[in-house]
Amino acid sequence: MLSMEIGKGRHRGPRLATDLVCRLALLLQAGVALEIALALLSGSEGRGPLRDVAAGLLQKLRGGASLSASMSDRPDIFSPVVVAMVRAGESSGALGPTLERLADHLARAESVRQSIQSALIYPAVLLATAIGAVLLILLVVLPQLQPVFVEAGNRLPVLTRLAFAASVLVRQFWWLGLAIIFAMALLSHRLLQNPIFRVRRDAWLLRLPVVGLAVRRAEAGRFVRVLGTLVGGGVALPAALPLARPVLANRVVADAIEGVIKAVREGDSLARPLSQINIFPDLAVQMIQIGETTGRLDAMLLRLADLLEAEVQTTLNRAVSLLVPVLTICLGGMVAAIIASVMLAVLGINDLLH
Repeated sequence: MLSMEIGKGRHRGPRLATDLVCRLALLLQAGVALEIALALLSGSEGRGPLRDVAAGLLQKLRGGASLSASMSDRPDIFSPVVVAMVRAGESSGALGPTLERLADHLARAESVRQSIQSALIYPAVLLATAIGAVLLILLVVLPQLQPVFVEAGNRLPVLTRLAFAASVLVRQFWWLGLAIIFAMALLSHRLLQNPIFRVRRDAWLLRLPVVGLAVRRAEAGRFVRVLGTLVGGGVALPAALPLARPVLANRVVADAIEGVIKAVREGDSLARPLSQINIFPDLAVQMIQIGETTGRLDAMLLRLADLLEAEVQTTLNRAVSLLVPVLTICLGGMVAAIIASVMLAVLGINDLLH
């Protein structure tokens, strides 16, 4: 239960930020003053968490704080990217258009996250159903049939003896299986807290044939989306790069981007160091170079993000399309093997008992 609440809280913040920024951008674009817009949101009905956050922002705004400063006091809801975008919009006097651009970015990020979750629902349901069917056979069906074949002993087919042994093992040592699963989960959690292990795992993921390419495209798409949103919102490129870096989940990619940040701060272009880290495809580097040359880097980055995210979505759909029949065949074969082991014994029951 605690882990479920933590997971809910982890995703509640971004959803609240997306909802509030979208509503606030809509009100500001309609000509409503910032303070009045927050007052309207804080008085809205049926949206408890959003109403409370808007009321807190309104209170700090009336106390003399800026909107970006007020948001920075709630890091559980507003990420550094959101705060930086709002601060840039306040500095440039274009808070409304900046919030509109930020709202589009947050909505796209939420849409990608939900599409990934939706794509994995069917394989998860299929896996849970197959595991439930196997447990039902091992815990209910086989124990009822075992007394019928007890006299046959070693004359039972090998497959049948293995099925009955698995049934006994699950019934008598289920607690050991749960303990092993819990220990492995705890060990995995602690290993993931180790920076050295995380770097090795992330490097291994990048080396996988299909997964590595998908991870590269996903990380690159997320990074250029945030970077393009920041640059388009008025944040200078050297300042925008370190703000966009925390969205990278892969440590190896994040470390590579750190070198890009250093090169840009020393006066280099963005495209040249990106071409040397083997994360971005050649087309992406060329598009970024064109964006820098034409002075439309923000638009080119956002267009590149669309292309990369579409490629990741296509790869994900193909992977899920392949995963479903593979799961069906493997798990169906497991259930069929257990049923076949019983049927073999049933068909030869007269020979076994005489």
